[in-house]
Amino acid sequence: MRRVQATAVAAATFVAGVIALVPAGPAAAATPTCNWVASYSGAWVPSLQSGNITCNLVQGTYGEAVRQLQTTLNKCYGARLTVDKSFGPATRSALVAAQRAAGTPADGEYGPNTRAAIRHEPLNGSTNCVRVP
Repeated sequence: MRRVQATAVAAATFVAGVIALVPAGPAAAATPTCNWVASYSGAWVPSLQSGNITCNLVQGTYGEAVRQLQTTLNKCYGARLTVDKSFGPATRSALVAAQRAAGTPADGEYGPNTRAAIRHEPLNGSTNCVRVP
């Protein structure tokens, strides 16, 4: 019998007598989709319901986090989006413009790098948008 050395390409999980293989790498460690809004460092930011702000939004997502992103893009970047909770082509285009203005890669996706680069709607209702870490 030949011995084969394996690298970390999969993780095994034992559930109810069944072993399931889960691929390792980017897919297994993907950043979750934002589904809520949190107050963070003086601003309203897309988050997870747990309050974790390490999450992402991409075209096709829907919900409160998208509503907050649209509100932020309107207030802080003059985007003039319809705030409909739907991350469609107009929201993506407005996000690309905000990313360019902030000097971060303009990929049209909201994640930790974009969160730290763009300005967000302030908690206090002020007109001065806030950059968060």
